[in-house]
Amino acid sequence: MQKERLDVTTRKEQASILSNTIVECMISNSMTLENLDEACVLVKEVFRKDAMLKGPTKADPKF
Repeated sequence: MQKERLDVTTRKEQASILSNTIVECMISNSMTLENLDEACVLVKEVFRKDAMLKGPTKADPKF
């Protein structure tokens, strides 16, 4: 992973983009916080499984 992708400012910008996208999607589809919680569980599961398949990266402190 590139060093600039780990930068605090870059992460905050990425979080802002993601949260704006999520809010727009939730509003346009009349979703609730319960829907968001369920979606977060599914997304976390996908990333955990994907990370286990790929193995450690240079971003991993134990790499």
